[in-house]
Amino acid sequence: MLIMNHDRFNFPKSVKNSNCKWLLPERKLCSIFVSAVLILVGASFQSVAQSATEERHNHFRGNISVTNNGLSLIPAFSLGRPAAIFELSLGGERLSFDPELRFALDGQPWSFIFWWRYKIVKKEKFNLHMGAHPAFVFVNTLVDDGNGNMVESMEAKRFFAWEVSPSYTFSPKIKVNFLYLQGRSLGNVPYALNQFVALGSSFTDVSISEKYFFNARPQLFYLKMNEKDGYFASSSFVVGRRDFPVSLGSIVSRKIVSEIEVDDWIWNISLIYSFNNQFVKRSSPVL
Repeated sequence: MLIMNHDRFNFPKSVKNSNCKWLLPERKLCSIFVSAVLILVGASFQSVAQSATEERHNHFRGNISVTNNGLSLIPAFSLGRPAAIFELSLGGERLSFDPELRFALDGQPWSFIFWWRYKIVKKEKFNLHMGAHPAFVFVNTLVDDGNGNMVESMEAKRFFAWEVSPSYTFSPKIKVNFLYLQGRSLGNVPYALNQFVALGSSFTDVSISEKYFFNARPQLFYLKMNEKDGYFASSSFVVGRRDFPVSLGSIVSRKIVSEIEVDDWIWNISLIYSFNNQFVKRSSPVL
């Protein structure tokens, strides 16, 4: 189960500076969604120019990782085999577009999640954000080809989710956060309602030596999937070298008590490439 962690960009200090048939129903709805995404992207950058006297900062950052075991928050959506994951973030000081694109290493899409997040409260110590996303989860199914033969096809299942997450920062290296997330299925698929509640903490840029650092983000969480639920403990770990964009990460999850069918222990290890680009918009260009 992939840890839901919105401080998921683990930058070293210097970087902080088979033939498948696609079944994608309701093409019109997809076109409307793509149009809405483009409009919101434009709106996020248009807001930068609203102040004539104040500098506004935009960012484009992300993690690109390769892992031995593709894990997901919802056990039924885990890939369970090697995967490549692209976690990106594009936006300003409050509004951001945070897509997550996941693929099996053979190139088959696994899931696409298109997060929009807005920071409602942005203080030195306390922050509160809300977010929402449509998501597509790709699964292989057997269908009749019309001639009585069963052939493998790829189906995109659609979901919608929203979240709210307050956090409190004790120091530049220590933070606690709470997360509530709710998601449900869309389209002609069996109805599914998932709820996720987590209490976590983060310890970042902990020095191992002068050149190496360590990040840890443990959390306890409750997961409800329709009528089944369970309690779990999990953590992500990252070890990296300062002044170097590549790090080594791992996720470990332990079932405490659960009606949801999942292994007692789930883990993976990942090689992560991180980048972080900052842009400043001024009313008058600096020559």
